[in-house]
Amino acid sequence: MKISPEQHCRGFAGALIALCLLMAAADAQVSDKIGKITTGTAEPGKALTIQIELLQATTLDHLELAYRQFGVREFTRTEMSLTGNVASAALPGEAIVPPFVEYYILLYYSGREVPETYPVENPEQSPLQISVQPGAFGKSQILILSPDPGERVTMENLLVSFSLAQFDSVAAITEIRVAVDNTDLSQIIVQYGDLIVVRPENMSVRFSPGAHEAHVALFDRSGNRIDSVSWSFSLEGTVEEMPRFARPVSPWRTYSSLQLETRQEKIAGSTTPFNRMTLNANASYREFQARGYLYLTSEEKENRQPQNRFLFVAESPWLKLGYGDTYPTMPDLIMNGKRLRGFFSNLTTSKFNLDIAFGTVSRKIEGSIGTPFPDTALSAEMANDPGAVFQLYDTAGGAARYVKMNPGNYERDLFVVHPIFGKRLGSHWGFTYLKGKDDISSIKYGVRPRENAVFGTDILLSFDRQNFEIMGQAAVSATNNDITDGTYTDEDIDSLFSDSDEKERKNIRQMRDYFSSIITINENLIPLRFKNLSTLSYEAGIGLNYFNNTFRLTYMRHGEAYESFGQTYLRPDVAGLTITDRLRLFKNQIFLSTGYERLQDNTMGSKAATTTTSTANVSVSYFPAVNFPNITLSYLHASNENGIDISDTLGYAVSDRTNRVLLHISKEIKYIARNNVYLTFGTSVRNDETIRDLDTRSLTVGLGALSRFEIPLQTTFNVTVNSNKIVTSAIESATITYTTIYMNAQYQTLGSKMTLTGAISPTLGDIQRYLVNFGVQYVFLPYLTARTELSLYFNRKLYNITDVKNDAIWTFTIRADV
Repeated sequence: MKISPEQHCRGFAGALIALCLLMAAADAQVSDKIGKITTGTAEPGKALTIQIELLQATTLDHLELAYRQFGVREFTRTEMSLTGNVASAALPGEAIVPPFVEYYILLYYSGREVPETYPVENPEQSPLQISVQPGAFGKSQILILSPDPGERVTMENLLVSFSLAQFDSVAAITEIRVAVDNTDLSQIIVQYGDLIVVRPENMSVRFSPGAHEAHVALFDRSGNRIDSVSWSFSLEGTVEEMPRFARPVSPWRTYSSLQLETRQEKIAGSTTPFNRMTLNANASYREFQARGYLYLTSEEKENRQPQNRFLFVAESPWLKLGYGDTYPTMPDLIMNGKRLRGFFSNLTTSKFNLDIAFGTVSRKIEGSIGTPFPDTALSAEMANDPGAVFQLYDTAGGAARYVKMNPGNYERDLFVVHPIFGKRLGSHWGFTYLKGKDDISSIKYGVRPRENAVFGTDILLSFDRQNFEIMGQAAVSATNNDITDGTYTDEDIDSLFSDSDEKERKNIRQMRDYFSSIITINENLIPLRFKNLSTLSYEAGIGLNYFNNTFRLTYMRHGEAYESFGQTYLRPDVAGLTITDRLRLFKNQIFLSTGYERLQDNTMGSKAATTTTSTANVSVSYFPAVNFPNITLSYLHASNENGIDISDTLGYAVSDRTNRVLLHISKEIKYIARNNVYLTFGTSVRNDETIRDLDTRSLTVGLGALSRFEIPLQTTFNVTVNSNKIVTSAIESATITYTTIYMNAQYQTLGSKMTLTGAISPTLGDIQRYLVNFGVQYVFLPYLTARTELSLYFNRKLYNITDVKNDAIWTFTIRADV
C-alpha cells in the first residue's frame, strides 16, 4: 500500500506522542557539556569505538576517556580525538570482555586544572556501562586489513581484505569463506600469497547504507574450522547513491567528500560562532591505498593546543606510512593514548615488524610577563604573591631587573621506535626506545623544560593456537625535570655530592659520560642513582583458554618515579595482581565471570603507610536460546585500607568499603513494531569508616526501548531515575535526585530524500531542564546532502548554579561526496 506524504507527516507528528506509551531505559545523565554518546556493538576481543557529541566546545582543551574491563579496579585513560563537536576513541580488543566495559569521560577546559567528569556525580563509583555480547573468547590469527572494525566507508570504496601471515602454514588452509551479512562472496576471492582480497562489486552486489557485518572462516581438508573472525563496519550514503555496476570494473577506486559546517552556540548567555571544514580523500589500486584527511576550524588559536587536524596515509598489506595527527599504540607502558603530530610507519611481515613515530606531542605557546622591576623589590613582590613565577629580565646599567611571569608551554618533541621479532599478533619479542624533550628555544618565557627517555621490552609466547599464552613487558625511565642549565660538570658533581666519598662521585661522573648523549645529566635527573631503582615498571601474566574457560593472571609493578611522555595516564607507585576467569556453560547460554585484584602503593617504602586496595566481583549472564529475556547480574566489593587508626584527626587514615549491584534485562518484543526493551538497575554504596565519614551513595533505575516500525520510522523512549549522595565539602554532603525522560523519533519521507528528527527530554527533580530538538536532512542529489538542527535547553534549576539561563545550539551542514 502506498503511503501518501500527508500520512507520512501525520505518522511523524504522532510518533512522539506514541512514544509516551512505550516503557524504555538507558544510562541517561544530565550534562550541559555532552549531548549524545554512540557506541557500536561490543563483542569480546574486538576493538570498540565510542563517539561523543558535545553540546559546547568553546574553551575545551582536550578530553580523556577512562575505561576498565570487568574484574579490574583501576581505570585506563586515553586521549580522545576531537573533531569539531565530536570526540571519539577506540577501546582495544583486549579490554572488551564480558559481561561489560565501564567508562567515564574527563573534560579539560582552558585555564582550569581540575577536569569536569561525565557522569558528573561519582564517576568512578557509578561509571557508564557497555554490555559485551557473548561470543568466542579466543583470539583470531586472521589479520583484518579493510575495512577497519567500526570504519565508515562508501559502497564505492568497500574492499574486504585480510592477511593470513600469522599462520604457521597457509597450505593447511584449503577453504576460505567470506561473507558480508548473509551474502556469500567466496566465489570472488582473489589471493596474493598471504593476502586475501574480496571486492563485492565484482558480483554486482549492492548493500544498503547502515551497519553491516563481515565474516571470514578458514577450513582444513577435513572440513574442520581452523579459525574465524567477524567484525562490523558501516556504509555511508543513501540507496540512490549505490552504484549499479553497469560499467566495467576498474582496479582503481577513488572517493572524496567535503563537509562545511556553521554552528552557533548560545551558552549561559554568551554566543559563540563556529565555522568548520572537513575534507576526506581516498584512492586505491588493488591492495594499495592512499588517503588523506583535513579538518579546519575557527577554534584554532595560537594560545591553545592544535584544534585543526590533518592526516595523510599510504599503505599496502605490509607497509603503512603516514604524516599528521595520530595516536600511536605500542607497548602500553611506554606509548598509548597520546596524540602525536608527525611521521609514523608500520612494517608488518611474518617474522619481523617495525613501528616508528616521531613528531610533537605539545606545541609551543608563548608565555607573558609583567612590568620589569628592580631586584631590590623582588622580596616584596614574592611576599605579595607567593605562588607567582619570577624571572630575571635584564641587567641594564649593571642593575638586575625581574619580571612576574605567566609561563608558556614548550614545544615537546617525541621519538619512539618499536622493533618486533616474530609475529605481530603471535609469539614475538619486541624492544622499545622512546625519547621526549622540551625545546628550550621554542619560547622565551617558560620554566622548567623537561626531558624523558624510556627503554623497554615486551614478549609474547603463544602455544596451542593461542590457547596458552605467556606475556610480559618491562620498562625503565629516566626523567630530567629541569634541563635549563644542561649537563653538569666535574666541578658541579664535586660540589653537589661533597658529602659522598670519591668512589660514589666517580660513579656519578661515569654515569654522566655514559648517558649524557641520551638525556641531560644534572641534579634534576630521576633516578640520580641506580640503587633501589624507582623508575622500573613491569607487568607479566599468563592466559589459558581451555574447556570453555578463559583464565588470566597478571602481576604488575609500576615504580613510584616511572614516567613516559608517551603514556601520561599510567598510575605510578603501585604493585599487585589481577585474576580473572570467564566460564561458558550450557551451550553458551550462561556466562560466569569472576575477578579479583589486590594492589598496594608505597613500592619504595618511602611513605608512612601502605594503602592496600582489594576488589572482588562476580557476574552471571543468561542468554537463553528460548524466548526469554537476556539477564546480567553483577556484584562488586572493593576496599581501601592503610592501617592508620580510623580515629586519626589529621586525615591520613584510609578505610572504606564499596558495594555495587548491577542488573540488566533486555528482550526483543514484536508488538506494533520491533521493540528492543531493556531494564537497568544499579546501586553503589561507599562507606567511609574514618572520622571524616565521606560516604557516598548512588542509585540508577531505568526502563527503555528502541522501536523500528514497518513505515520508515524509528523511535527511542527512555525513563531514568538518578539519586546520588555526594560530598560537597569536608563537613557537608548533598543528595541529588532527578528523573530524565527522553523521547526521540526519526522519520523518512519524500522517497527517503528527507529525514525528520525530533526529540523532547524533560528532567525533573533537583535538576530541572527541558530539551527540545528538531532536525531536517535533505538529499538534493545522490552526492549532495544538507542538514540543519536546532536544540533548545530551557533550564529552570541546575545543581550548584545560581544564575540559570536558557541555552540554544543551531547547526547547518552541507556535504558533497564524489
